[in-house]
Amino acid sequence: MVELLIERLNSLSPMSDELAEKVRSVSRIIDYPASSFILREGQVCKRACMIAKGLARSFYINDGKEITSRFMDEGFIITSWISYYTQQPGNEYIQAVEDCTLLCIEYEEIQRIYKEYPEFNIIGRKQTEYAFYQAELRTQMLRKHTAEEKYKFFIEQQPSLLQRIPLKHIATYLGMNEETLSRVRSRFHKKTSL
Repeated sequence: MVELLIERLNSLSPMSDELAEKVRSVSRIIDYPASSFILREGQVCKRACMIAKGLARSFYINDGKEITSRFMDEGFIITSWISYYTQQPGNEYIQAVEDCTLLCIEYEEIQRIYKEYPEFNIIGRKQTEYAFYQAELRTQMLRKHTAEEKYKFFIEQQPSLLQRIPLKHIATYLGMNEETLSRVRSRFHKKTSL
């Protein structure tokens, strides 16, 4: 199963055999049942993980309401970025939506790998760029589009997730309530089926 992580990292930048072996030696498999928390608000994020199997989401609580910020499925590198980089308690939750199998490397190990294997810095940079790109896309979507355009954006960006995620989570991700999302979906699918 660790080979899935090696493949994912190699897709960002080719790794030497020595680096791949080091990654294998420090990676561990962690299973989380659906609805369990991978990380809670107030905890320090001490690892970066790749989802080998399953689906997770990150969210914040604002005025007692959950606001979903990301959905992460197979092949996605997940962490609470601010907490991870600062090694300070975060305000983000990461929760398994489905049963999840994660391939994880502890923060300290990653820092050692950066020092020992300079080529790993390229992988880290490319992953950070991708995370920033995804966050910026979502920010633009939330600020510039109508409810219907937000929904269209979501199904174009992540069509495979539509059947796997409860509507209440999709609604908070899109910045609307569940009733609005139901109306938008109905109108959207009527238009596209004509």
